Amino acid sequence: MTISSNLMRNLIGKLTRNNSGAAAVEFAILAPIFFTMMLGILQVGVYLQNYNAVQSLASDGARHVMVEYQKNNELTDEEIRTVILAQAVNSPYLLDSDRMQVTIDRTGSSRVTGATEIDLRLQYTLNDFLPIDIPITTIDYSRPVWVIPTPAASASVSP
Repeated sequence: MTISSNLMRNLIGKLTRNNSGAAAVEFAILAPIFFTMMLGILQVGVYLQNYNAVQSLASDGARHVMVEYQKNNELTDEEIRTVILAQAVNSPYLLDSDRMQVTIDRTGSSRVTGATEIDLRLQYTLNDFLPIDIPITTIDYSRPVWVIPTPAASASVSP
């Protein structure tokens, strides 16, 4: 028994001193978690950039509508949609127009007396590159615009 117990003690001693594969095993255990966290951080960054881009795009679209109304140029819903989609693909937004949906709503009553309320609603579908399904995959942002149609040029001329 002494020979086998000495042999067993020597074998256990050799195994506890041998660290040749420990780094590979630790990497195999931790690498998937680490890379998933890094991709998650990247996905959150892309989401925040897209959210800020959609929000700024809605503000720029509203600003365009207000300026055109001040120049006595009333825009149709399709013209507003076209301008917003054209701005979306250019810098600084760089959004994909195929994943952008622009809805213009003039049907509601205006909350400002004497003004026309135009509601710009932008929906942008995110491109998920993580292997898991993220519940927040669509950015939905709405921006109201109040415009006062300017009187016609002939009505503003006094005799």
